Amino acid sequence: MNANNYTNDSLIKYSTILGSLILFNYFLWSINAWQIIRYVNFILLLFTFIFFFVSTKYNDYWHVKIIILLLLIICLGSPTTDADSRSLYLFSSKILYYESNLYFRLDSNNNMINYFTDIVYSKPKLAITLTATLAQLLGYWNEIYPKSTNIIIILPPIIFLVSFFKDKVFVLFWLFLMLFFSGRLLINGLMDGIIALYFVSSILISYKILTTKKESEKLLFYLSLFIFFTILSLSKNEGGVMVLVIFLSSFFIDLIYERKINLKLLFTTVMALCPIALWKYMFIKSNIKMEFLQSGDPISKFLSRVTNTEDLINIISFLAVNEKLLISLLIFAFVAYKYFNDNKKLIFFISLNFLLYFFALLVAVLLTPHTVHVQLLHSSTRIFIPLVLLLSYFSVFLINKNFKNTKFH
Repeated sequence: MNANNYTNDSLIKYSTILGSLILFNYFLWSINAWQIIRYVNFILLLFTFIFFFVSTKYNDYWHVKIIILLLLIICLGSPTTDADSRSLYLFSSKILYYESNLYFRLDSNNNMINYFTDIVYSKPKLAITLTATLAQLLGYWNEIYPKSTNIIIILPPIIFLVSFFKDKVFVLFWLFLMLFFSGRLLINGLMDGIIALYFVSSILISYKILTTKKESEKLLFYLSLFIFFTILSLSKNEGGVMVLVIFLSSFFIDLIYERKINLKLLFTTVMALCPIALWKYMFIKSNIKMEFLQSGDPISKFLSRVTNTEDLINIISFLAVNEKLLISLLIFAFVAYKYFNDNKKLIFFISLNFLLYFFALLVAVLLTPHTVHVQLLHSSTRIFIPLVLLLSYFSVFLINKNFKNTKFH
């Protein structure tokens, strides 16, 4: 088999199984399952995670193993210093550790405290449930080791993404770009690195569904997409937007190239969004406002800011100095230009996902409860990491896809 047509089905199945166990942990918390059942599932998840490192069938992926282990060691050896990581995610995990109730909500007579706790409470909690399970299993809490479960969560998308590279040079090239652009975000307890990897993986799965002719060969991809979509939407608020962006991009590509609507993809997307839709419905029912609704009418805020010259200049200024986004954009532009004639559908699909999510991020910045400048100052680099990794990965993917008679081993 040529390297440019290579697919490692074993890795795809492994990433799907590991992802399903991560998702099942959240499901057990959502139904308030007995603690012993959560422990059994977590131990099974842990053994599945370890299996990748000890199984001889994955010996060729020693470089992936080394990088994952190094990330785990660094994660365990570094303090949690990011304000959002401590105040939002670890704080929420600590509440879950002590209360053992996914739906527990702190309440106070102080409106400022309630404002903060409502923001914490309303955020998706998939990664947090895994952190709390580990802490409960070990029997004590601190602010260092619990975030190490994020390394388990990022393994399925990393494994899935490298499963399409036969030659080590392309695997190493992608891993280098991944660490160069987002390494710190994978170990600091934030969700940005997690959703970035699941975003890129979900786009790749969707592309494979679009281009695979035999329906029987698509079944594994649909299952993987459901699991990855669900994890993505349950990890951070941006995840649900990403799922919709990927679906809309796939929808347009199908209409343009196939003149039809993929009902299976529509069903998979709807089912994957059901858990987060139910989670958000709870807040609406309880009259809890989400973060961007906490400080006034969002439509008026958006209209006033989109016509405000200072805010627009701030956005352009921060984009102009975002070297990671610019570098990845230049790399992808060069590769896309070089291989455009034979890969028009893929390049169009990636560009569509990029543009849709890019504009979604700009809308989010204009809707922030903070000033636009403050929001960009604190998050302008990390919120664009999904787009950076998208362009980086598919640059390598395009090179690999069009690299004939590869000599690397």
